[in-house]
Amino acid sequence: MIDEAELFGTPGQTALMRRGAAARILLGDNPRFSWYGRMTALGDPGGDTAEVLAALARLQGAGVCYFYPEDRAERLFADLAARGFATDRHEHFMGSDTALSAARAALNDVPLPADLTLAAVGWDTPREVLVAIAELCCECGVMPVPGSVMRGVALDGICLFATDPSGGIAATASCFRMHHPASRRARVAMWGLLATRPDRRGQRIALHLGARAMLHMHDRHGMRAFMTGVKADNASSSAICYRLGVSATGMIYAQCLDETLLGGSSITR
Repeated sequence: MIDEAELFGTPGQTALMRRGAAARILLGDNPRFSWYGRMTALGDPGGDTAEVLAALARLQGAGVCYFYPEDRAERLFADLAARGFATDRHEHFMGSDTALSAARAALNDVPLPADLTLAAVGWDTPREVLVAIAELCCECGVMPVPGSVMRGVALDGICLFATDPSGGIAATASCFRMHHPASRRARVAMWGLLATRPDRRGQRIALHLGARAMLHMHDRHGMRAFMTGVKADNASSSAICYRLGVSATGMIYAQCLDETLLGGSSITR
């Protein structure tokens, strides 16, 4: 499922990925649960959401629920706090036909800078390239995913990257299948992991890569919608999302955190 030699990030983050992969072995046959390399998450909230998130947090260090209604978040977080957990949230952004149209337009309107070379991570990509992509993600506050996910081996997906003439990674973006094939959200892909080197920001490279990743997953794997989590104060990420037709939904990623087990590791973007 995952290659222990290709887990990237802080020690706390790699430990979280290991626990998440173990939880997937236990829960992967249940269509309510989702995974794209970081942790096993609840993709179908219900009346038992608090209990499930608490159990996931005890197993992994963090429990996340996608598609959770924003207007019910306060009550959920109060319940989790009463159980002794910390909580956090990302705003749940998503786009479907509008996103695909915006992605096609972006490829026409926003070419990749002429000095950059586009590539996708594959099964034979050298490990040092994955290390460089993961390091760029970490520098941009984005938690990496395992190498087997980047390579499209553990699940269907694509990790794109652009290199400059020196071979340095200038930017990256990814899109992955995340939901169980029997889930009602089976054709909703995780989209994001956008990261751009500071000296290349402002050139709309992440916009171009993000559009390509989205269209690849639609054309190759039949994905119809694209979701991502954005912190409310992250204006730059929100701007790229809206530019590509991925917008706020009135839902959140509800997070339940066992801070002792998590050990201070960050779950973000």
